[in-house]
Amino acid sequence: MRRNPVPLGRQTRPLDRRKLYFDMRTFLLLITLINVLTSPVLAQTADSTVVVRFLEKISGHEIVAGQHNAEPNSAPAFSTDSIESITGKVPGLWSGDFLYEPENIQTRRIMIDEAGREWNRGAIVQLMWHACPPTSGEPCSWQGSSGVLSRLSDAQWDSLITDGSALNASWKRELDHIAPYLQSLKDNGVEVLFRPLHEMNQSAFWWGGRPGPNGTAKLYQITHDYLVKTKGLTNLIWEWDLQDFSTLSSDVNSYDPGGSYWDILALDVYGSDGQMYTTSKYNIILNKAGNKPIAIGECSQLPSDATLLQQPRWTFFMAWPGLVFSSNTAAQIKTLYNSPNVITLAEMPGWNITGIQNWIFARPSSMRLSQNFPNPFNPTTMISYRLSVSCNVTLRVYDALGRDVETLVNREEGPGWHEARFNGAGLPSGVYFCRIVAGDYTATRKLALIK
Repeated sequence: MRRNPVPLGRQTRPLDRRKLYFDMRTFLLLITLINVLTSPVLAQTADSTVVVRFLEKISGHEIVAGQHNAEPNSAPAFSTDSIESITGKVPGLWSGDFLYEPENIQTRRIMIDEAGREWNRGAIVQLMWHACPPTSGEPCSWQGSSGVLSRLSDAQWDSLITDGSALNASWKRELDHIAPYLQSLKDNGVEVLFRPLHEMNQSAFWWGGRPGPNGTAKLYQITHDYLVKTKGLTNLIWEWDLQDFSTLSSDVNSYDPGGSYWDILALDVYGSDGQMYTTSKYNIILNKAGNKPIAIGECSQLPSDATLLQQPRWTFFMAWPGLVFSSNTAAQIKTLYNSPNVITLAEMPGWNITGIQNWIFARPSSMRLSQNFPNPFNPTTMISYRLSVSCNVTLRVYDALGRDVETLVNREEGPGWHEARFNGAGLPSGVYFCRIVAGDYTATRKLALIK
């Protein structure tokens, strides 16, 4: 059944008064948030830290399921509803688009109200924008000389990135059109993963395919500074997005707007180079992002459980509407949404200090032994595990013959995520097994040491 969007409104959740240690943990969380707020990485988006903090927390352990909702803006949760009808679960990330056609521009308010509704029920909110070229302004068509899929001349581009020029002013007028909607979300406490000029290395879009400091990255900087510094939209979390072309290893440098301009690095995985979720692509993004969150910005074919175990730093994936249903069977979609490391809406913490605090500090819902990372490894690897209750934990590594190689953990531990490092420097290459016993919970993972 279709859900009707409702106007924005703040919602609060009752405090969990059963926890005697609540005040101290709230204090510790506030100290953590203050440190994040004042860090140079997020200096340009000082208010946009609760969602980033959450993504940092799950990075390496869990991933949020996301779904984009394309046109029409009059039905801004259609694809999200379709996923729920298949899986019985609601994606933890909702995504919308400002779009470019007259009918979708006229119904932007409906889409923004849905964004507020999704935030209030605990979802991550993402907004992107298939913007019209500044040579024509909006509205526009998809194709044609003045469409989204058009090309500016080099002279027009140079004018666009020159402050005070006619095209520069035209672009800022387009930004003026969406700024009030973003402001209304800010006024209602909604943080937005903002994904402008997506697929910057994609030359099909009028803004894309221009490498170098005066290329697409320059327009991204102009857009960022105008919305943040001029418009004061500090509720935006800036998502820098690329597509998985064969040039990715150089694109992460030639399209980089600079670390102070982005909070999350996302890769659109469409197999543009003939391959899908390769270790090479993952490592390129991971190495470029450093400690910042990374994400699968768009995809048609969903990642498998095995992929997510081998590539644990992805913090969310966002499936493209239509393609998600043509590129995956219903069974495949259900399998992914029921994976123990995939977070759906029912498992999200809620966007207030109590919800985030409870997610970070309270008991997880289940025990879990994650796949070690990296795997294969040489010579060290990290093994993560999650406890739902305080209990005695033993974590041991065995060789292929079942002989005890090393005891990594043997002690009482509290609920939450824990990590142990295994060093195979003195061992021969081969297959090893890591086994955890935590209360009544047992699990085993295969480790591959390759020298």
